[in-house]
Amino acid sequence: MPTDPSSRGSVGITISDLDKFYGRLQVLNGISLRIDPGSFVALLGPSGCGKTTLLRTIAGLEQPSGGTIDIGDRRVVDVAAGVLVPPQQRRLGMVFQHYALWPHMTVRQNIGFPLRKQGFPREEWEPRIKAIAEAVGLPTILDRRPSQLSGGQQQRVALARALVSRPNVLLLDEPLSNLDANLRDQLRRELRQLHDRQGTTSILVTHDQEEAAMLADVIVVVQQGVIVQVGPPNDILDRPGNRFVAGFVGYDNFIPGVVEHTDGSAVRIRLDGGDTVRLRHKRPASEAGHAAAVAVRSGHIVLTDRSEPHGGPFVELSGRVTRIQGLGRWRETHVEYGGTTLTVRDLADIPSPAEPGKSVIMRIPSDSPVFVD
Repeated sequence: MPTDPSSRGSVGITISDLDKFYGRLQVLNGISLRIDPGSFVALLGPSGCGKTTLLRTIAGLEQPSGGTIDIGDRRVVDVAAGVLVPPQQRRLGMVFQHYALWPHMTVRQNIGFPLRKQGFPREEWEPRIKAIAEAVGLPTILDRRPSQLSGGQQQRVALARALVSRPNVLLLDEPLSNLDANLRDQLRRELRQLHDRQGTTSILVTHDQEEAAMLADVIVVVQQGVIVQVGPPNDILDRPGNRFVAGFVGYDNFIPGVVEHTDGSAVRIRLDGGDTVRLRHKRPASEAGHAAAVAVRSGHIVLTDRSEPHGGPFVELSGRVTRIQGLGRWRETHVEYGGTTLTVRDLADIPSPAEPGKSVIMRIPSDSPVFVD
């Protein structure tokens, strides 16, 4: 849960009808979003979807073509009224993907740079620098230069520099994407802990669903300049609102069908392969007769050659194996069902009944598939 912002000075952000054009290309289309004080929000989406442009617009590094932005109770953008508060007056900290450290400065000087630029009293510089260096694990290297630091240390310097002035909002533009996997996992944990200690409102841009789920209280999914779903990580990952979101968060099988019946909590779908499945559904579903799909993750399907007595808590579909492919420690089995090829992924050292041309049963836990329009 977000840290209580009442004593930390964090603020909320309200964005209304935000547009951004580059010539005739529209990269933000009517974005409206409310971010609570002290929350950690992830802007999630593929490259080129507009998430970084949205972050830079909040920061004041991009000028929108329309709409308003309020940071706390202050309007910093109102295109119609000609209001555009400069970045340095918005009380924001920003961490870039490529760190952007000054190579000729020491760690101490890099961290303290915002204090000098923003006119903080000189007697406050050293106490603030030491305090934030301690918080991010850098107290012993303040006199080194960036070229003497590892990638992880450079990223910590960038974080410390963004936080040293105690901003109301911390903006993070894919800050961990250049690090190796182990270091990235470590810094994710540290970043979330730092957010909880500082109580700052944080906004992260990422294309990594795992990173978004690990760090954020709220995920905002962006597609082609439009927000397509907002919710807590479990809601986004387990109950995607449409096919785009489902595909982006790891649902890699889509079984087409037609809606037969829907009520407030469930939808019944006749699949193209002839089977009927009933799925729990928490959002308004298409009416009977409309095309739909059942989305399933490849790792949630188990292949077997015998049916479960009385069905059990599973969805079972019969198909024919078309191909088996080894992928290191993983095995991918392709199964044709009703004209659609489904992918089943499991560990290569687990015995499997699958052979090319053989009929198999795909067993799927009944709470695993999701309905998508």
